[in-house]
Amino acid sequence: MSASAATVSSSESLRRRSREALTALAVQFLLGMAANLIGEPESTFVIVVDWIIIILHILIAIGLVVVAVRLLLAARKAGVGQHLAMWGLVVIVITFLAGVGTMVTGSDWASYVMATGFLVAAALYVATFLASYRLDYGS
Repeated sequence: MSASAATVSSSESLRRRSREALTALAVQFLLGMAANLIGEPESTFVIVVDWIIIILHILIAIGLVVVAVRLLLAARKAGVGQHLAMWGLVVIVITFLAGVGTMVTGSDWASYVMATGFLVAAALYVATFLASYRLDYGS
């Protein structure tokens, strides 16, 4: 494999991982908003729907941690965006822990940290996506 083919592969891998993270963050945001809009369900059907949404929210949160690690590995392999990816992983872990705190304590502040973490992680992963093009254009 030539050096240029390896570079294209690395840049495409970083872009793919960045897209995965951004997609997971978008789904996570929508599920979180759905859970908040349902509020305290009263009927059995709504309780079941609420729990399904919360379980999906938790599963995607776990997936986001995995994707954040994979994105960091892709950034290291590509040689660009390593700091962005590392901070993305840190923010995702803090956001995950804030989610656990929200579930355990019901704290509105922990929920606020989750919302802030979503925004910061999304910005960082847009930046890693854009950084992957530096490999293709040599800047």
